[in-house]
Amino acid sequence: MNNYDGKCKIRQDIKLPGGRQEETMLPYSRSTQGFTLIELIIVMTMLAIVVTVGAPSFSGFIQEGRVKSAARAVAVSIQTARLKAINANRRAYIDFAPGTLTPADSFYTIWLDTDADLNFDDGEADSSGLAMPDVKNSIPGFALARGVSFKSTGVTSGPDGLAIAADGVDFGGSDAVSFNGRGEASSPGVVYLSGENGSIYSVTVTSLGAVRSRRWEDSTWK
Repeated sequence: MNNYDGKCKIRQDIKLPGGRQEETMLPYSRSTQGFTLIELIIVMTMLAIVVTVGAPSFSGFIQEGRVKSAARAVAVSIQTARLKAINANRRAYIDFAPGTLTPADSFYTIWLDTDADLNFDDGEADSSGLAMPDVKNSIPGFALARGVSFKSTGVTSGPDGLAIAADGVDFGGSDAVSFNGRGEASSPGVVYLSGENGSIYSVTVTSLGAVRSRRWEDSTWK
């Protein structure tokens, strides 16, 4: 029979040969107890310090991910417009200022010039046949992620000698680039994307339609 005497030892009765019993005391292990209030306070304090120190770097990581993903999405969209032009054998545009919008609206769309007038008309964005998830001013297209914008602030030189566009977009003085049925661009140019964390990416297009994305780092494009 075992009995706990309420202290830090356990009393145990041991039967010996001849029917005799002998009482012995066994040490009580503290591991069966929970945390003390002081221990909980120490743990909570350490957790608070870790969260406070790590929060800014985690936020910067999220912001970097947004602008990097936005640059990748713009690059893919440019390549998609080029393929649309080749497949349709008709001029296709990726427009960063469709209708009355400007690059400051952080929105762009892809459209086919169905009437060959070199101007954006109602319904031409829909004629691309693409599933564009966002809408602005009744125009389907793509909205940049929160905290990402078309900007080149802080850049001191353009990639491949291209212009540093004040509004973040420049294709020979235009906010749009088009491709003909052979996939050739109307003009080489560049799109700059800036994030809340200060990161800047560029997406360039050559006259032959090649697309490249780079990051502004240590005063150069990498």
